Amino acid sequence: MNRIVSVARLHALGRRDALVWPVAILAIAFAVNMVMFAGLPADATEGDPVSGALASIYVASLAFGAVAVNQHFPFALGLSVTRREFVAGLSLFGLVQVVVYSTLLVILQAIEHATGGWGIHLHFFGLGFIDKHSIPVQFLVYAVPMLAMTLVGSTAGALYLRWRATGLLSALTVLMLLLGGVAALIGHYEAWPAVGHWLTHTSLLSLAVGWPLLLVVLLGGSSWLALRRATP
Repeated sequence: MNRIVSVARLHALGRRDALVWPVAILAIAFAVNMVMFAGLPADATEGDPVSGALASIYVASLAFGAVAVNQHFPFALGLSVTRREFVAGLSLFGLVQVVVYSTLLVILQAIEHATGGWGIHLHFFGLGFIDKHSIPVQFLVYAVPMLAMTLVGSTAGALYLRWRATGLLSALTVLMLLLGGVAALIGHYEAWPAVGHWLTHTSLLSLAVGWPLLLVVLLGGSSWLALRRATP
């Protein structure tokens, strides 16, 4: 356990700036949205405008996962860290990071709700629907997709280490073909209304927590399989 914690500390020391940048990017996006929406006419904000800039911190989480694997995996193996210890340490650090970020988002969402959308009816953190749920649900809605995004990045990094650019591009090609095939089948059978009905009648926990959690399991297994045979 001590070695796993040491690997987690390695990620913390090596990514100290990267831990600050996602919050800084989010703060910049929030400031830009505040200025932009504050300058809108009063009738333009009556519908409680929703900003999609919250996605910036999720994109940053994806980037962290990819960079952490590519930069730290060779270095950790050079320090006689086993692959299992590296994956466990990376998982511990990623989990702590997700908990900290998600807690921050819950707090900011509470402030946003209490101030009526920062005084201009802006939904930046709550997105117009998250604030209607309990705090534990809010935390899960923020945390699980963020964890999934982190694992998307780490899986991409693991595929690159294992098969280099060929493996990564091949995986992306297969993914696009699968998504395109599914979309074509839905269109062929004119099932898009049924898909829309399913999305609108499925609970938030299922959409934002259940399905991303399944993705976490699949990506976690895939990244481990790739790192088992990856060469530094």
